[in-house]
Amino acid sequence: MSVKELIQAEIDKIPEEELNNLYQWIKEFTDKINHVKNGIISSPEKHLSNSYPYHDLDYLAGTWSEEDEIEFLLNTKQFNEIDQKLWQ
Repeated sequence: MSVKELIQAEIDKIPEEELNNLYQWIKEFTDKINHVKNGIISSPEKHLSNSYPYHDLDYLAGTWSEEDEIEFLLNTKQFNEIDQKLWQ
């Protein structure tokens, strides 16, 4: 006898009223889980406008000097060059 058949045989031994109670419990549990899940999914959208603005990296914004820009452009210039030997 397969495992599936053994499980089915055990289920067949359970009285109909208990199966109905179990089914009702599973349905209520599933409904509660879905309700909680939907609340969790929608809650970030609700609180998005009320969220506290983070200023952790504000000190880095707009801090490039002209020298920093020139250094960056010189260091990244090689990325714009195509090595023709690699494409032959």
